[in-house]
Amino acid sequence: MTKMSYLAIGAALLSAVAQAQTSPGADWNGYYMMARGKDLAGLNVISPNFGRTVVEHLQPWAKLKRDSVKGVIDDNGFICKPAGFLRAYGSPFDTNGYFVLGRDRLTIIYWPTDTVLFRRIYLNREHPRNLKPSWNGDSTGHWEDDTLVVDTIGFNDRTWLEGGGAPHTENAHLTERMRQVHQNGNTYMEIVGQVEDPRTLTSPYTFSRYYKKQNFEMEDYVCNDAVDFYKEWRKEEIEAQRKAAAGAK
Repeated sequence: MTKMSYLAIGAALLSAVAQAQTSPGADWNGYYMMARGKDLAGLNVISPNFGRTVVEHLQPWAKLKRDSVKGVIDDNGFICKPAGFLRAYGSPFDTNGYFVLGRDRLTIIYWPTDTVLFRRIYLNREHPRNLKPSWNGDSTGHWEDDTLVVDTIGFNDRTWLEGGGAPHTENAHLTERMRQVHQNGNTYMEIVGQVEDPRTLTSPYTFSRYYKKQNFEMEDYVCNDAVDFYKEWRKEEIEAQRKAAAGAK
């Protein structure tokens, strides 16, 4: 065997050791549900900063845009389009996820699945050049001890930053620090993040979320199962706003 072959084997072994030292292993795998209140008793939590904080950081044009949103008429969720995980992080509503950690990526399958369907965080590459904007953007991550540091860019501008309709542009940039924390025999996923968008926000805002690991499987969810209900609700809302606009003339 040549000297170069030994060097290659040595480099591969060192890489495997480094991966073993920094990756938390398969115990990340499983279903996590958003935790709050008594579920967080005794846990040293970071302030969650829900949607109110997002609104405080909006530029004037973005506030006007938010104020013009017409409820369910403009809501992606009512026409079975992705609501986006930026919105999930900016809202107090429950969004849960099934985590599947592999050697080269972390995959998160969200519930309700119309939130973003699923998300892939690549652990073995940088962001591609000339990204085409997408609902989920492009996520890459690396390990810092037991914490996964995630960087996401490449969003389209078709989702919101919170449930009230706060917009963002394709310049939105999300950074997250994900780690497991343990309390009273329970396991939680702590996610601390920051959202930047210089075209929409006066300054970046931060948030934290906690998700409790469950001992049961994630239920299925199909947006179209309730499509008639959503169509009727949206129709009623459009008619109510039409009458309100006619009465104001």
